Amino acid sequence: MYDIVMIGSSIFEFWQQPKFDKLIAKNCAIRSTQTKDWLDKSYDNWPASSHMLIYCGSNDLIFGNTPKQITRNVCALLDKLSAKFPNTRLGYFSIMQCPQKTEARQFDVIKQINNEINAYCAHQYDFFNFNDFIENDPKWFVDDGLHLTAQAYQMLTRKLSPVLSKWVNTTR
Repeated sequence: MYDIVMIGSSIFEFWQQPKFDKLIAKNCAIRSTQTKDWLDKSYDNWPASSHMLIYCGSNDLIFGNTPKQITRNVCALLDKLSAKFPNTRLGYFSIMQCPQKTEARQFDVIKQINNEINAYCAHQYDFFNFNDFIENDPKWFVDDGLHLTAQAYQMLTRKLSPVLSKWVNTTR
């Protein structure tokens, strides 16, 4: 059994198998996936875990989904996972505000989506704001302005290890 299973798109996939202190994590993220891909997925042979981290929604913007669709799909995904894994605590990582999204003038839309999902999570799920760590600082991004550098993943692992250890070791 894993402490944390990670699902989502390339932002999580490229994190590979992070070492969050003594937690055992399994990264099941798949690049280029949209929220609907995770909604349509069968989780019948899924690895057992006490906690699941989700990162999705960014690619939905790239493929033209509306903020309302994205929020609705993320909330539906959280509810689906909760029903499928009633003993698993769920945490959602906010959509990153990154140079690519700033260039596409999606910064305010991302804030809106993140705020709505955070409000939805408030009573049943946990919400982690990637933007508290990344701060849309170009130094954390590769040339495409979307994906993170190796240094960004190292920084995130270092900063999030105590946060996620506390999350795994406390009850809601």
